[in-house]
Amino acid sequence: MLRASPAPLLLPALVGLLMLGGCSRPVAPVPSKVLGAHADADSPRVVGTALVRDGDSREELLARHPRVEPDAALTSTLAALLADSGQRLRWSAAPAEDLSCDNGDVRFRIQVRVPPACRERACPVLAFYTTACPTPDYHWRPEFFLRAGFIFAEPAVRGTKCSVDWARADNGPLRVAAATDLEAASRCLRQRFTRDGVAPRLGILGWSYGGNQTLVGMTRFAGSYDAGFALAAKTDLGSFLSQLAPELRRTRAAEYGDPERDAELLRAISPVTWVDRVEAPIALMLGARDPKVSLSDADVFVRKLRARGQDATLMIIPEHAHLTERPEEIAFEHAHLLQFFTARFGV
Repeated sequence: MLRASPAPLLLPALVGLLMLGGCSRPVAPVPSKVLGAHADADSPRVVGTALVRDGDSREELLARHPRVEPDAALTSTLAALLADSGQRLRWSAAPAEDLSCDNGDVRFRIQVRVPPACRERACPVLAFYTTACPTPDYHWRPEFFLRAGFIFAEPAVRGTKCSVDWARADNGPLRVAAATDLEAASRCLRQRFTRDGVAPRLGILGWSYGGNQTLVGMTRFAGSYDAGFALAAKTDLGSFLSQLAPELRRTRAAEYGDPERDAELLRAISPVTWVDRVEAPIALMLGARDPKVSLSDADVFVRKLRARGQDATLMIIPEHAHLTERPEEIAFEHAHLLQFFTARFGV
């Protein structure tokens, strides 16, 4: 299971740094909905019962990978930042840098935000993968990480929704080549933030699609990232699709492939295929009410890693679904994210 807290000497400093910028006034109550929340966060499409293969039971998997509470002070601090909504704490609203990255004949951009303390000294970098096209506006997520001492990067690799064609540029068989953007992004970020000949520690994270990108970056492109945290991610796409109802399987065929016709393609783009390459810490977090992921597949993935002596953890949250947009869910997840990367990188 995930570590409940980072090293004891790191946590007080982390909580203090997060709030740098002032919370001397009473903290406003956390809103019921947050900036950027999905309108369908509670729809049946993303809330239900997670997929479990024959031979496994949901209860057994929950017991094997139980929920662990993050540090209470850190969770409270994140809730306070969330409540501020960028009114006073607005590091993430500062001008962002657009880093141009080449991968063969493909060029993509990486939006980078740097906290004040990291403009002149070495700091670890976190690459956040999502389908959304990066925008330079204030957002609570980069605010969390900037205030914890991380450089926050958002690569607009093939598959992000910066245009219709770019969003489709990793569909089906295109995904094998498009995934090499993950490796190219790591090279660009290490080169950009190398200080005095020392390359930065580089982490990778994401939810759902971004969670899959995280696991591919940590497996197929092992060595590109120094630690990875994947949330709501699928580990075995062939197994996942085979567990879906026929109508849902057809709707995902264009994005991934058909489990019968494209078995080799699905094997090539599944993180579990490359699990023997892993050489750095990985954490997974899944919701037990998420109908889009397979708890059984994640269990197999983590057990394979642990059998090799890898630092691999899985936590299943009974009440979480696919989209975790409530303020208390956001604070819970990001407290674990900060603890994980802080402990591994010694921020």
